[in-house]
Amino acid sequence: MPNNNKIILGLLAFAIVLNAPHASQAQETTTQSAQTVAAEQAPQAPKAPIVIEADNLSFSDETGDIRAQGNVVITNQGQKVEAELINGNAKLSEIWINDEAHFSQPDSNLTGHHTLYNYKLKTGSMENVQGKIGRKYVAGDMINIYPEQYVIDHGSTTNCPAKVPDYHVSADKIEIWPGDQMIAYNAKFWIGNKVIFSLPRYRQSLAKGGESSFPRIGYDSDDGFYVRQHIDYPLNNKLSAYANLDYYTKADFKPNFGLTQRETKYSVGVVQGHFRDGDENWIKKEPEFQFSYYPRRLGQLPVNYSFTAIYGKWKDDDITSWHQEYELYFSRDPIKLSNTMNLHLGTGIEHIRESYNDSSQNIYKFDATLTKKWSERFDTWIGYHYIKNNDTLFAYDSDDLNRAFNSGFTYKIDKLNTIGVTRKYDLDQKRVEDLDYTWYRNLHCWEAKITYQSKEDRIKFDISTTRW
Repeated sequence: MPNNNKIILGLLAFAIVLNAPHASQAQETTTQSAQTVAAEQAPQAPKAPIVIEADNLSFSDETGDIRAQGNVVITNQGQKVEAELINGNAKLSEIWINDEAHFSQPDSNLTGHHTLYNYKLKTGSMENVQGKIGRKYVAGDMINIYPEQYVIDHGSTTNCPAKVPDYHVSADKIEIWPGDQMIAYNAKFWIGNKVIFSLPRYRQSLAKGGESSFPRIGYDSDDGFYVRQHIDYPLNNKLSAYANLDYYTKADFKPNFGLTQRETKYSVGVVQGHFRDGDENWIKKEPEFQFSYYPRRLGQLPVNYSFTAIYGKWKDDDITSWHQEYELYFSRDPIKLSNTMNLHLGTGIEHIRESYNDSSQNIYKFDATLTKKWSERFDTWIGYHYIKNNDTLFAYDSDDLNRAFNSGFTYKIDKLNTIGVTRKYDLDQKRVEDLDYTWYRNLHCWEAKITYQSKEDRIKFDISTTRW
């Protein structure tokens, strides 16, 4: 038969590892070419079969040696290895590839040489590797693969897909836990071909909304031009020291710093310094202790709940108070009304206590937001937000309205330009509270954003990495 026909070998490697051959089986090497080996030939079908496709295959019952050549594809439990020539041993559950190979699974897609992989342990290594882990593009002299972690030796990482990235981090060693965090040792931060700064160790959260350590620049009508930089220094794989080094031409240097211990279900920490909310309200924390319980499933219901608690000394221009805040919030899984429309619901309670006036109050919240994607370019949303007892001592991070109706849209003009409008309507006073116009400009792997807040007559400009 012609060589371009595939050989499909099901239930090959682990059948031999888990079940010794019977004495009556032939002790010889069988060579296959363009034919299918039936699963019943294996002594016993394992739960997770390995499937090998190749133009030519040889396999020894006695030694367990495997040789596959020509368009080789090996799949097992969502993992895939592709190469032109693969050798291996079923008894050791190992394969090795000298030439170029491609390794992929749901959280990664890698290409390298001198590949060694153990399907039973789900561990391996590749040299001269490049590819993608999660949203990060990576490269390195060697990568070691573990069930829940990747370790890159003398490598680099970026979220910029260009052949010569606009920015990247290089390091002696990079540890990546997909969807969780990344730690880089002796890290250098590059913009183009220039190192802008370096750190002995650097940690970055890979969770949604994780902050970048690359500087952000911008302008705000109230505080002037600014430069912001976030630095996260891991003391171990759970405890980190961090700092936000923010400078404003009008507000001067406004840093904050802290320690955070991140556990599987919760985090605890302490912070001190200056903080600003979205309405340009400043507060100084001297210090503040924080506890955050990550969103968890509420039994078998399609509902998550989260809990946060803070206690610390707050100070603004007029007031100093020991501030306590506890919040329990429930959010439902999005209700899919159609292929392009979703309803998001949430509710919660917040308890605040202040030493300044011995006040104590319970704040009740309800949120409902409907999103609609009309096309690849056009998205809209409308939302209703209800807050009871929201008259707090500090303006910082407080909700201004009891009942608000929010709406907005974004429209992508072309691959470089997007416009957006957001509107907040006060249902009690029957007036428009906020009306903001934003222009987003794609600058390759950076994004410039200019917002005009018409009700406040304020302009905001910001430029930052888009894919970090």
